[in-house]
Amino acid sequence: HRRIDSRADQAAARAYDLVVWGGSGFTGRLAAEYLARRYIPGDPNSKGSSEPVRWAIAGRDRVKLESVRESIEAKHPHAKGKIDILIGTNDDPASLESVACVANTVLSFAGPFAICGAPIVDACVKCGTDYCDITGEPTFIRDNIDRHDASAKSAGVKLVSCVGYDSVPWDIGAFAVAKHFRDKGDECVGAVGHAGAARGGVSGGTIASAINLMETTPWDVLRRMGSPFFLSPAGDAAADAARSRWRTQSSWRFDEDVGRWTMPSVMAGINTKVVARSWAIDASGVYGKSFAYDESDICSGRFAAAFGTAALTAFGAALMFPPTRWLLKNHVLPKPGQGPSEALREGGFANIYVVGTGAKNGDKAVAHVEFKGADPGYKGTAALAVEAALCMALPSERAKLPEGGGCLTPATALGTTLVDRMNASENFAVDVKPVADAVIRG
Repeated sequence: HRRIDSRADQAAARAYDLVVWGGSGFTGRLAAEYLARRYIPGDPNSKGSSEPVRWAIAGRDRVKLESVRESIEAKHPHAKGKIDILIGTNDDPASLESVACVANTVLSFAGPFAICGAPIVDACVKCGTDYCDITGEPTFIRDNIDRHDASAKSAGVKLVSCVGYDSVPWDIGAFAVAKHFRDKGDECVGAVGHAGAARGGVSGGTIASAINLMETTPWDVLRRMGSPFFLSPAGDAAADAARSRWRTQSSWRFDEDVGRWTMPSVMAGINTKVVARSWAIDASGVYGKSFAYDESDICSGRFAAAFGTAALTAFGAALMFPPTRWLLKNHVLPKPGQGPSEALREGGFANIYVVGTGAKNGDKAVAHVEFKGADPGYKGTAALAVEAALCMALPSERAKLPEGGGCLTPATALGTTLVDRMNASENFAVDVKPVADAVIRG
């Protein structure tokens, strides 16, 4: 494939703005339906955008992809004849390159990523194609950094993991509240993310990824994964001093800022690492050198916080040991491809709060990231991932992004462009205000 020096020329020359890789999986199907409803003009019932997007679904199984297309066309007749299918397989690198080289951006839903994810990333780097995914697997992201960060920087290719519920609300929330203080001439010296009121189902794919992580990751790597800086580059003495302030909540406690009892965050294992990388590689000065981050889940009371802490500890211990892990995997937890009903997906919601503290007077502000009419794990993740991908896929949007490539985070790659797209979507809202003016739903 001929190298095209101008990215704008390259984007115009390629057949698709966006290719959804893993389009026959549960969440991939939801992403394709979101694209059809919102970004193929002509749906009389859509609240969507008139912004046309050239997109296709892709994967290894044509029959399954055709079934997805047929179901979407039945539900959205205006999309008939407008959804292309591309085929590639992990054991045929040339087929993956044929997919990656016709797209501005590839959005991957094909997990567990540690097992299935690397070949399409390789193809994107080789083809000069931006890439993003919904993984929450730290080892997969670490491998991508080690293998591709330098070459992606050199090529100006953006590789962005964790663009779903893992970990956009927390990463963008921390970015938004830090930017709030910077814009006021202050500096955010601490931010604490809180998962508030939510409704949604458990993701079988996420569970499968977590189990695979436990089954395949050596103990020494698991121990290093305990650090929030597992994905961060090595720092200097000043960075090391700042890192010493980072503490991840490990028990229940009362949080004065939100006025609620809290327990350790279920998702801190990935979110803290993503926020830490955002802080470490930020080139815009949004966060400041003294920034630190922590995370918790809001509970209904002290007993709920104590019980939740005990249950989370027990569940984590059960996943660590093969016999109990086997029992959970085969008889308790949902399987990959299983998810909540359409009614629960459509009626779901989530509220994520990131409380920031300013350096000058200890002022408090809170970023609120809201999911509306979308459960966070499935419909919300699918829609959010599409909006993140379109920040890179559409030439007019990519022109707004910070320059440069590499293994980036949602905040450092997409920043305010993603915030604006979220606020333009009917399923999301992002705002920042003083804590005293905020209503915390927990």
